[in-house]
Amino acid sequence: MLRNERAIHVVGGLTRYFGNSLKLTAEGYVKRLNDLIVWNDRSTLVRSNDGEAWTTGIDLSLIKRLRRKFYGQVNYSYSWSRQNDNNGEGTFPSDFNQPHIFNALGGYEFNKEWTLSAKWKYATGRPSDVFTVHPDVFGDPNFPRFSRETTVENGDRLPAYHTFNVRVDYRKQFKRFALVNFIDVVNVYNYLNVNEARFLPLTGLEDERGFRILPTMGSKIEF
Repeated sequence: MLRNERAIHVVGGLTRYFGNSLKLTAEGYVKRLNDLIVWNDRSTLVRSNDGEAWTTGIDLSLIKRLRRKFYGQVNYSYSWSRQNDNNGEGTFPSDFNQPHIFNALGGYEFNKEWTLSAKWKYATGRPSDVFTVHPDVFGDPNFPRFSRETTVENGDRLPAYHTFNVRVDYRKQFKRFALVNFIDVVNVYNYLNVNEARFLPLTGLEDERGFRILPTMGSKIEF
């Protein structure tokens, strides 16, 4: 029977204020994970609690409160995470290990009704496997198929993630509530952010899937 996974976290941070509108925070952490549920090998469906992992990192944040119609925030995170399934293959980067993540956002209030804001985000690509492709695995020219053999788990990475978003808000205040209409465009420059590379047995190639530009608009009521 599988056991619950366990995690131990140690976190420490500092905060420094610069005047009434600017705040700097720094936070470091160490995490230890034990009894992780992992596959014993790639050829069976048997699982065990043999996995373990550790993560360390630091988060930095500079926040400017709304003053003189402008507000903004900059965040940077560095982290490193390794995992060991204790199956004889050694340690490897954890599935969601992205060493560098950076965010910068800002906004400007033209008046009590109109607001313009923008955000740019960058992140290291998620880990992906190194693999070898074997052609014609069935030896039948009428039924061609390719297979993928993983040689290094999480030994490669997907392309870096980055996106630029822009939003415009129009706020109309009534006595006890406000009606906010907005237009929000995610990934303005239409870059393909890959979040999955799916192997295709028919061709032996990878199908990179993700999202591009995503415009939305809507309304909300605030009380």
